[in-house]
Amino acid sequence: MTQTASDVPSDRWLAADQAALWEAARVVAVCRDPSATTLRLHLPETPVVLPGQYYLVQLAIDAPPGAVQQAYSLSSSPFPSGPEIEITVREVEGGRASPLLTRRVQVDDVLAVRGPFGFLTWTEQDGGPVALIGAGSGVAPLVSIVRYAAARGIETPMTMLCSSRDRTTVLLAEPLEELARRHRWFTLVHTFTRSSHDPAARFHRRIDADMLSDVLGHVHGGLVPHCCYVAGPGDMVLSVRAALGDLGVSDDHVYSEDHA
Repeated sequence: MTQTASDVPSDRWLAADQAALWEAARVVAVCRDPSATTLRLHLPETPVVLPGQYYLVQLAIDAPPGAVQQAYSLSSSPFPSGPEIEITVREVEGGRASPLLTRRVQVDDVLAVRGPFGFLTWTEQDGGPVALIGAGSGVAPLVSIVRYAAARGIETPMTMLCSSRDRTTVLLAEPLEELARRHRWFTLVHTFTRSSHDPAARFHRRIDADMLSDVLGHVHGGLVPHCCYVAGPGDMVLSVRAALGDLGVSDDHVYSEDHA
């Protein structure tokens, strides 16, 4: 379900900011689906941002210390440039920020944000082919990279290996499928870890060296990726980096970031 903006902003989530470190971003659209919530934010000024970067979001709460903050990656393309960005938030059980953003934040609320930050970025100057390996909320910055390439009309071969529990937990599933349908240079491969027979996935296990070898060795004419981007839970990132090393991918060509 998508909500769009009216004309009455609400500052109910803003905490005191005596050092003036935060920007006030207005929520102009909310799209909730079973796997995550995407918030479109209107910033006071057009930011200088790269695909794959993230923002800190701060929320006022009625408990000590009075505010919580969490990092959320862009899922939108920063091209063409403008004052609006999108972040995609998956609710974390026991989390303090994600339940508020996924359930309670509404259109016209004003959120405190800081950014952009992060080095898990790609532009055409970085070359290709590109391997994108994501799990959970780590898929969001990789979607930002693919959307950027599509918006710029860049046809650098990209392959995304997306690990999810099952088809209902694929982050940004419909946008990913649409990107794969529209662009021959983008290949999308799913692996489901808790759905052993679903034909929507090519694999049905956690990512391992054999899977990486199969995916990266047989797509786009067998091109070896020039750079690999890995994003997801910390243990997944470590295991994928180790597997890529076993396959002979130089550590200098692997870029990673942990996501809960």
